[in-house]
Amino acid sequence: MILGVGVDLVELERIAQACARHPRFVERILTPAERDYCLARRSNPTPHIAGRWCAKEAVMKAIGHPLRWQEVEILPDAHGKPVVHLHGSSAHAVGTGELIVSITHTRTLAHAIALWVVNR
Repeated sequence: MILGVGVDLVELERIAQACARHPRFVERILTPAERDYCLARRSNPTPHIAGRWCAKEAVMKAIGHPLRWQEVEILPDAHGKPVVHLHGSSAHAVGTGELIVSITHTRTLAHAIALWVVNR
């Protein structure tokens, strides 16, 4: 059963500007493992940073309330599929169920959708 759905869309330029204006922006919104993943894309990490931003926003919309940025971690599995890992109070806030996300981007936009599902 679907408990919640969330979507988010952001312009890559907006994230690039935030990174340029606020040096700690990436540290604030991404966990160390997410930073390593995104920054390993040396040619252009912005789409990957923006994708994680969108996915975290979509997760928060799916569950219906804010979570701590550092407690929501989205990393690829062995096949590249993004997987949500919740930590701390954010894990307790979500409780039962599973969060499923999908992330995509174009030359100018990043988009994500999140589903909060539970097996019944």
